[in-house]
Amino acid sequence: MMEEKFSILINLLWERCIKNLNNILTEDEANKFSNNDYYYLLVIQSLQKPNLSLIAEKLSLTKPAVSVIVRKLMNMNLITKVQSVEDKRVFIVELTEKGSNILSGDRSIYKWVTDNMADIVDKEEDLKIIEKIIFGLVERLEGMNE
Repeated sequence: MMEEKFSILINLLWERCIKNLNNILTEDEANKFSNNDYYYLLVIQSLQKPNLSLIAEKLSLTKPAVSVIVRKLMNMNLITKVQSVEDKRVFIVELTEKGSNILSGDRSIYKWVTDNMADIVDKEEDLKIIEKIIFGLVERLEGMNE
């Protein structure tokens, strides 16, 4: 029963994220946008104005492979590439407002979930147990990626 409800919850959250994406992207862009593209946006955001080498290192890809990704995301107006003032050989990558909106829309969905968890439980200890479970699952999933 819990597995079924959890599956429904995840699918409903995924549906909300897809709706957010479809509100931001054109139909053609949405058809071209992949889960990997979403991950690339997350990586670029987390690295805070990285250069192509840093992105390649983080994604374990070659610079030519990253250049292809960057070009695709630039064509969709999700990121910009700006030449460094200090070193003209280096290009800095940033999210555009459109790219940021994709990620912030999803964060608002996640915030809605955590706010509602806090509203649903009666006691602070129950919320701490939920937090412990979530943190434990994240740690285990991160451990699987190593």
